[in-house]
Amino acid sequence: MSEEQIRAWLLKYAWLGTEEEQVRSVDCIMSQDGWKYLDARADKYSGAQFEPGPEAFAEGMEFELSALYECHDGPHIETCPFKKE
Repeated sequence: MSEEQIRAWLLKYAWLGTEEEQVRSVDCIMSQDGWKYLDARADKYSGAQFEPGPEAFAEGMEFELSALYECHDGPHIETCPFKKE
């Protein structure tokens, strides 16, 4: 998935806080590097949980994308545009 696709997915999935807070949270997630490795983690997850193949990879990707959002509660690092002081 491209950076734009991941950002769009996360914004559509976001549920915590106001719309502005959701955007800020996604911006923070995207300012870090975790999203760059989703394909590898999804592949690893799908191979461990299911019979390898496109459907398993898609399931792994959905899991990894949702985990990226749901597990993000900080810390706000220097790359975060909304780092709390």
